[in-house]
Amino acid sequence: MATVSLTTSMHVWAEEELQSLRLRWLPGYIYTQETLTETTTSLTAIGKPEDQKMKVIQTTVIDVVGHESGEKRAKVTFKSLTGEVSLKGKKQSFDSADLSRADPMIRASVGQSVGKSFVLAYGPDDQFIEVRDSTSMSASPDGIVALDQIAEAKQVADLYRRSLEMGLPKMAVKTGDRWTAQESVDFPSAGMVNVELHAKMDAVVDYEGRRHAKITFEGEMKRADDSVGTRTVTLGNGSKTFGQVLFDLERCTVSFGAFRADIKLEIGGKVVPVRQQVTTRLSSLVKK
Repeated sequence: MATVSLTTSMHVWAEEELQSLRLRWLPGYIYTQETLTETTTSLTAIGKPEDQKMKVIQTTVIDVVGHESGEKRAKVTFKSLTGEVSLKGKKQSFDSADLSRADPMIRASVGQSVGKSFVLAYGPDDQFIEVRDSTSMSASPDGIVALDQIAEAKQVADLYRRSLEMGLPKMAVKTGDRWTAQESVDFPSAGMVNVELHAKMDAVVDYEGRRHAKITFEGEMKRADDSVGTRTVTLGNGSKTFGQVLFDLERCTVSFGAFRADIKLEIGGKVVPVRQQVTTRLSSLVKK
């Protein structure tokens, strides 16, 4: 009875305790993420014979190095991509380890991502500073890098960084607390988008033997700039997202995240619904 009472008391204490849910990278460690992304683009809505479906599994490695200044530098590398896509009426599989048999369109797209890297720099207080060393993301086969490609590479790196923090509060919270986050995100293809998330810390739960804060959220995405006439692809009204994350309270990192976005793209004056589901898990965290 005493053991049960003690366990219950500790659980209640954990639920009521204020928690800082800020990412804190561990220098000298390597994080490996596995991300499954499933996307359905409703091309039938604009008169095409069938919708386009894509399923991609991506392995990402984050190598964290400490610096004498106190900075933490997380080198992010997209290690591999595998998956399948419906293309030209046929389902085609691909693996970045061997793209010799892949469709040229797939080969070009996957080849632009795999093996590319950038660095996310954080201060001693774990506040994000800037994206660095992103030129490999934009280098062409001849080694020449255009200024617009450099800008797009930084956008991709910043999008990845923001995805790591999606739903996390900037202040300490406890179970039952709610908060709203508002940010402007620059998407390479669709331009600037305003994102407003309404989040809640639901509970402290056990996941893979560790205490985690469970966060749920939902929100809206709206076009931020007046670029309807200048872009071929823009974000339409009614785009929404929702999901949940599990934040490891000991290691101060996200162990699991599941998101879904129902997006309405405007392409050439026509609305194209897109549904995307993304599941990310931390598959390993090891000391170098």
